[in-house]
Amino acid sequence: MILKFVIRMGLTISEKIEEIMSSNESNTTLYNISSLEHLHAIFRAYRPHNGFGVVYRGQADCHWKLLPKAGRQEYLLPDDRDLGVFKDWLDRAIAYENVPNYFIEQLALAQHHGLATRLLDWTINPLIACYFACCSYPDKDGVIYILELPKTFATVDLSMETLKECSEVISYRPRQFSPRILNQGGIFTIHNPPDTTIDIGPGRIALDMPNLVQIILGKNLKHDILEMLSDYGIDERYIYPDLDGLSRSLNHSMMRMVRQRVERIDL
Repeated sequence: MILKFVIRMGLTISEKIEEIMSSNESNTTLYNISSLEHLHAIFRAYRPHNGFGVVYRGQADCHWKLLPKAGRQEYLLPDDRDLGVFKDWLDRAIAYENVPNYFIEQLALAQHHGLATRLLDWTINPLIACYFACCSYPDKDGVIYILELPKTFATVDLSMETLKECSEVISYRPRQFSPRILNQGGIFTIHNPPDTTIDIGPGRIALDMPNLVQIILGKNLKHDILEMLSDYGIDERYIYPDLDGLSRSLNHSMMRMVRQRVERIDL
């Protein structure tokens, strides 16, 4: 099925884009997806162009805000206290594994292990974003965001004190110090303070398009997208390259075999 729609889309990408494009109150460009063909067309249209690239983020519920966990109401603390919680995490984390030497890499490691931080995960791989948009909440429409990264980039030697003085959303491209970051094509936006939203404005790739795009994935597509991703090796074992990910992947394979067996019996 994938090869079929790749070939069909060869000369009709712009037509398909116009067919599913709309706008919304946040001034972002919004695509409502009803087929994998539409999804492929959008990814083709937003390929890197003239040195500018984009990053992707998948969320399993399209109504969730585009904020890091530390910026959400249930975790939001005043006066940079989220960084104090992080310091407490760091003091305890060394009992479990070696941690990087640089502050920003330590913060990224904490983020990937579930701590509420001011980092928001993105990926350079749209298939990874598809996975996170579809892997949970099967009764909810998912969303994929496409973002042109903010121009200001954090360097690896960024200190906690310097970050506290920052008052904008900045970008951070981490070194590949973690298997998860490597496999997930990880990249981050850092929100300062944590509840700071991404400024929406004209894009640098196409000035008539905003720097942030939303793709709404209907809940009816989630299962098919996950099956497609699994066929191409994007599953729990790849996303989480550890024993937990391996177990999740094999459990998924078992359930898939059971479904296929039931379908054959029904025939």
